Amino acid sequence: MQFHLTYEGPLKPCGNNNRNTANKHAIRRALHPQLKRLWEVERNLRAIGERAIDGLEFRGTGRPGPSFLKYLAENRSLKDYRFVPLVSEELCLWCGLDILYLRPSPPGQIFQQGDIDNRIKTLFDALKRPTQLQELGNPYPPPGLDETPFYVLLDDDSLVAKLSVETDMMLEPLIGGMPQGTDARLIITVTVRPTDSRGHGFW
Repeated sequence: MQFHLTYEGPLKPCGNNNRNTANKHAIRRALHPQLKRLWEVERNLRAIGERAIDGLEFRGTGRPGPSFLKYLAENRSLKDYRFVPLVSEELCLWCGLDILYLRPSPPGQIFQQGDIDNRIKTLFDALKRPTQLQELGNPYPPPGLDETPFYVLLDDDSLVAKLSVETDMMLEPLIGGMPQGTDARLIITVTVRPTDSRGHGFW
């Protein structure tokens, strides 16, 4: 399965002295409705999400178990959040990422601009499920009305098996405000593959 995620906005570098958690969560929030839509319209994903699973508390009762989507969300809670990752060990999936990164600077200059790697690290952290409250930003941002459950791409960034990044010059500035050096327009091509022969019969 292959699909595209897009993001427009600041992409700030993160490091030991500045983790930019607020920027990471803003990126998560921009990607959440896209991933939610994917679970709704992609036939295989919708079937997986709606499938009832067996739970010990349901066996012998004659009642169906919770849906797989609910199972994922309830087992990945963080305060008020219930996260649903697409690429996870339960689904036996890994993914490859091809990122087109448009920025105000001319193309190239990856090695001359030492913060490019730290900007990609910001993106990587935003693509995965946070496991600690401080990863959501300070002050704590509660989920919005349409953010329960909250959809993310990765359960963990160790499930990314392939990565390529191409940079180019952003010819059209972002809408609103003055152009900033941290502005980014990202087109992320996600390729999802099964990690083994099981693949849940869908991939």
